[in-house]
Amino acid sequence: MKLNSIKVLSFLLLTSLGVAGCATNPVTGKNEIMLVSEDWELNVGKQYYSPLRQQQGGDYTADPAVEEYVRQVGQRLAAQSDRDLPYEFNVINDSTPNAWALPGGKISINRGLLVQLKDEAELAAVLGHEIVHSAAKHGAKGQSRGVLLQGAVAAATIVGNSKGYGQAAQLGSSIAAQLTNQKYGRAAELESDLYGMRYMAKAGYDVQGAVGLQETFVRLSEGRRNDFITNLFASHPPSQERVAKNRQTAVALGAGGERGEARYAKAMARIKKMAPAYQKFDEARAAHKENNLKKAVSLTKQAINMEPKEGHFHSFLGDISIQTNNMKAAKVYFDRAVKLNPNFYYYQVRRGEVNQRRGAVSAARADYQRSLKLMPTAEAQYGLGIIERDAGNTKVAKEMLSGAAQSTGDIGKKATNALLKLDLGDNPGNYLIVNRGLTSKGTFAFQLINKTSSPLAGIKLGVTMNGNKSTSNISGTLGAGETRIIDTGRSMSKAQADAVQVIVLGAVVAQ
Repeated sequence: MKLNSIKVLSFLLLTSLGVAGCATNPVTGKNEIMLVSEDWELNVGKQYYSPLRQQQGGDYTADPAVEEYVRQVGQRLAAQSDRDLPYEFNVINDSTPNAWALPGGKISINRGLLVQLKDEAELAAVLGHEIVHSAAKHGAKGQSRGVLLQGAVAAATIVGNSKGYGQAAQLGSSIAAQLTNQKYGRAAELESDLYGMRYMAKAGYDVQGAVGLQETFVRLSEGRRNDFITNLFASHPPSQERVAKNRQTAVALGAGGERGEARYAKAMARIKKMAPAYQKFDEARAAHKENNLKKAVSLTKQAINMEPKEGHFHSFLGDISIQTNNMKAAKVYFDRAVKLNPNFYYYQVRRGEVNQRRGAVSAARADYQRSLKLMPTAEAQYGLGIIERDAGNTKVAKEMLSGAAQSTGDIGKKATNALLKLDLGDNPGNYLIVNRGLTSKGTFAFQLINKTSSPLAGIKLGVTMNGNKSTSNISGTLGAGETRIIDTGRSMSKAQADAVQVIVLGAVVAQ
């Protein structure tokens, strides 16, 4: 690449990211290279916060008081932050002990981590640490490093991981997934511990909570609780160094402050009491993976008896009912799940599938549309595309099927085939390429290329030669992905061949 081209690329990249170059870290006061703007941070947080929570299990709603309590503690700490951001705090309904922060002050903690904490001071240590990650632009700096190394921020479609509700979830960009999964560097972790403890002290908490928290994590790690520690703060690895630094910080900040044991115990009473129900549910999912449906159903029903307000339990029985082709039972289970949490996309999209298979088209359309507002999924787009196709709403059907066709797997293939049948008649040239030229014998020939994964027939070409227009019908079937050369046997010069114009007038999917 020429030097001028590199300069142009760099300029365009910096401009597109709102780059200002060096910036002052609002927490530490240090000058740092920052290739993303504050607007970028705020937009990323606003755009991806809700979809990421949806992808990871949705918000915990069985006891709404838990999330409200976490928000109160979070805002108490955020009031001490060195950076004014629209801070938000939510509890994700997942047993994995974890917490993460997006740029722009969007912070989540999993139900599974809340169960492990001892008091409000430890919760404050977790939330204070995450607040610093947002306030000190650690996620944004990670993107800056990626830009410097790669030259661009690549757009991608993210299909969730191979387990859990992320299977069906799609996100419009890889950025958010990178931000919640990236492993922060040593300096960023120590910085978040230090300033997070300072926020704790200013908010009136006992900073020993942060020391105890890290001691617990290190002990679990040394005890080889790998099943626990692998997921626990996947992006925040514990270490003896962090424990030592926290002890030093605690001495510097002084003793005193609240631990909040009684408040925490009261706020977490239900969530801790119901921990065995979620353990049963985890065992049920493990049994399901082993194709032991009877055991999976039994364990899930036991979980429901312990915690009847958890929508995931009812939804799982709905999934099994679909698997066994019992749509009537599936409808009952998903109705219960939606009633318990109408703001989780998965319940809506699965009930839409059930309603569609039962012939309740209007109800299925409403379910799919609601789910798409919560989280774009190929399943909902495909289901809605088929409904609109059958209703004669071709434009909407094409939009939905086009979106679903971008997905990988069976749904993507089904959507691609459905879109092909719907759109081929209107735009045959999008699916069939036709070239023209001379053979080695000097005769004029057509080259046909089938871009689709389906065989095509009834191919009709429009040919303009010497100002005269004619049509040419191609006999037979052109297989999926096949390229065929059809020699007309007509001799002509290269200039004459170049003057011939050929377009695709029609084609159909072969039966």
